Amino acid sequence: METNISLVINRKSDIAVIQQKVIESKIDNPVYIFEYEFHYLISFKSDYEEWELDTAILNYFPEYEFTEDMERGEKEIRIQISRYQSELSTDGWGRRILNPLDETKYLVKKSVDKDLKFNPKIKVLFEDQEQHYYVNIVSGINDSTNTKGFLLLDEFKIDDEEADFFKDKLYSSPIEAFHSARHKMEELVEMDFEIYRQAKKKKNRETQKLPRKIIRDFITACNNSDEVAILKNIDNDIIYEKVIDYRALHHAEGIVEFKKSFILKTQLIGNSIKIRSWDIKLPHITLDIKYYLSLPESENDPVKKYALMRFIIKEDKITYVSDDIKEGA
Repeated sequence: METNISLVINRKSDIAVIQQKVIESKIDNPVYIFEYEFHYLISFKSDYEEWELDTAILNYFPEYEFTEDMERGEKEIRIQISRYQSELSTDGWGRRILNPLDETKYLVKKSVDKDLKFNPKIKVLFEDQEQHYYVNIVSGINDSTNTKGFLLLDEFKIDDEEADFFKDKLYSSPIEAFHSARHKMEELVEMDFEIYRQAKKKKNRETQKLPRKIIRDFITACNNSDEVAILKNIDNDIIYEKVIDYRALHHAEGIVEFKKSFILKTQLIGNSIKIRSWDIKLPHITLDIKYYLSLPESENDPVKKYALMRFIIKEDKITYVSDDIKEGA
């Protein structure tokens, strides 16, 4: 069973000591040393894994440790050691190795246990609106056991150390209490979000009230073939487009051209338009409509048709109208 072992020495000044540790390991195979601009690579094969080499390196660097987890890459990798065994490797009896080695470890500074600092002010986004909450933590003690710790206060709206505290737990550290706060504040945040959402709906209803009335009046005027009412809320510089598959096939500007192109030619005049749905993103309004078209071959049974109408409303006037009604539809 052959193991391929490689060491990347990222501090070039360490090469002498690592080379000596490899020599002391008495490797019974050629040892290759490659020099690069910023590091050395030592590579060799061995009949077994040479775990003693790891121990020798750790003994020389007592403030370091080997790890397979780089903790978000925040630490310098002083030495990288990799071991690889082929999937075809066999043991001394010729049996296939079930779990051949394929691992990489990194020599890094030992971790120092310390509390992770945090900002007690938490930002929560309601769409594009920033809301702010606070995590209030104070020192506490369990009277029955005399254990000291930290308490999470039942106040997330303001910075307040005088509020009541949650009595379910005495936390061992501030960061533990901080992590617990997220779950405890979720119900409050959800309630605030629902209030925000309802306020937004109310504001939208108020904002959309007049534009909706303008469009409804326009559709009613079309159904009644009332030219005066159709033009009541039309801007002098109105733009009308006939659209098919998102391409404008006809373009007209001004009230005179609007009369010629829309009022006199569209199939929508006098044909019982019904609004199926609204899509309002002011100043743009899109209607999904149906209407009933009387054809010569079906005089007593009007044909149901569907179309989209798009409007732009500015300063309480319709400045743009388009429809996607196909020719002959």
